[in-house]
Amino acid sequence: MSLLLNRIINLIIGGFIWLVLAEMLFMNSAAAGNNKGYRDILFYHGKYIAVGTDGRIDYITNSGEKTAVLCPDRNNLNCITTNDREVVVAGDNGTILFSSDGNIFSLINSRTNSDINGITYKNGLFVAGADEGTILISRNGESWSIINTEAMGNIVSVTASESYYIGVTERGEILTSKDGFNWNIKNYNKEYAGYQKSCLFKEVIAANNRIVIIGMHDDNSPAVLISTLGNVWTERSLVYDDNQGIMKFLTNEPNSITYDSARDQFILACDKGEIFTLPSCSKCNESAIISDRDLYAIICTGNLLICVGQEFSVNILNL
Repeated sequence: MSLLLNRIINLIIGGFIWLVLAEMLFMNSAAAGNNKGYRDILFYHGKYIAVGTDGRIDYITNSGEKTAVLCPDRNNLNCITTNDREVVVAGDNGTILFSSDGNIFSLINSRTNSDINGITYKNGLFVAGADEGTILISRNGESWSIINTEAMGNIVSVTASESYYIGVTERGEILTSKDGFNWNIKNYNKEYAGYQKSCLFKEVIAANNRIVIIGMHDDNSPAVLISTLGNVWTERSLVYDDNQGIMKFLTNEPNSITYDSARDQFILACDKGEIFTLPSCSKCNESAIISDRDLYAIICTGNLLICVGQEFSVNILNL
């Protein structure tokens, strides 16, 4: 009886584990499907280049027309940058694509299998950030070197100011470097413990002598942090008045940020099709719903604002 009972118990446990794993796989598959779309966008030689999941690269005109670009790889593409001549795209499993004209892309040996999540160019150096605290650097976009930092998290975004290269991890770490080779790491959550809510970082941008980090607090509320030199950080209020004059708070998750130089304001692209403007006046925030899909990347050029995102959606607004 005990042997039979053990077999029954093992069958029940095995079936339960299988059901749990199947549900997890289904949820992960559904999430991946919902996240399909453009991941980043770049203004290049009078047109926009958007990159996204499954190796998709499209040129997008001011009117929203798309022209596909042949991609030699099917990995998800997460980020794109340029030095005004060459274009470099990076993505999952260490994917790096190089183009001298923005039309023909070649697959480059990145020397890593880690997912590359962010890339920037400044002062003659391409700098990319990847999982497990990995930094990749290149002078020409074709030959890359690996720098293993002491960051504990995955580098999810990189940018460059006039003085520094800056990266952030999802664990709240901030990496800075003057030359792209030697990196200092600070942990925002540890330094501000007891004073500010802990944050999971998503993206960083440097513009007009300001560094801005977006992400989510550990209570799932949005976070926007602002600094001038990257040493002292203040949290921006995300309160706004709706059309009826009722005070509300931003609740949708911000995924990307751009700078509107003509109006000196930062603009967030968020889930559920929401854009959120952050002007210099902290009491003048504005919110607008422009799509029924999540917005994953945003860019502002002159009076034109373009948001791309879920299911390869494109939204164009005149500011």
